[in-house]
Amino acid sequence: MNQETTQIDKKIGQDQYLLFYVGGDIYAIEALTTSEIVEYSRTTKVPVMPSFVKGVTNIRGNIVPVIDLQDRFGLGKSTIDAKSSIVVINYKIEDRVIQIGIIIDEVYEVDDINTNQIKDAPEFGAKIDKRFILRMGKYQGNYLAILNTQTILDVNELSKLVG
Repeated sequence: MNQETTQIDKKIGQDQYLLFYVGGDIYAIEALTTSEIVEYSRTTKVPVMPSFVKGVTNIRGNIVPVIDLQDRFGLGKSTIDAKSSIVVINYKIEDRVIQIGIIIDEVYEVDDINTNQIKDAPEFGAKIDKRFILRMGKYQGNYLAILNTQTILDVNELSKLVG
């Protein structure tokens, strides 16, 4: 067996995730849902929005709405520092994809989590609302929440909150 085949075999049964800190805890999202990670940049406030909608920012010529993930989880507002970043996520709405940014405290890494180490989210006991958790993944001996970006960034729900 050649080295290329061995590398392919290692990847079978694994999915790649972006791991990051928010409010002192590590969370993960499927890496394929992300477009890019950029250094935190100032946002322009948009009137009549929930507190967790920080505003909009210009990323490579595109106006991108930005969500404070810690505030969205009901854990207080993020403290912005030199390690803060905006993760740009491709959010599917009907038959199109829009980009929405989430503020994170710090990128931890991008890594694989073996699919047999991924379980359903518990019904209770999580620090954040269960509907925001897609699954739980065992990473380096500890379980972490794999977030459901479609629920966290639900544009229809966000619109109702201000209406």
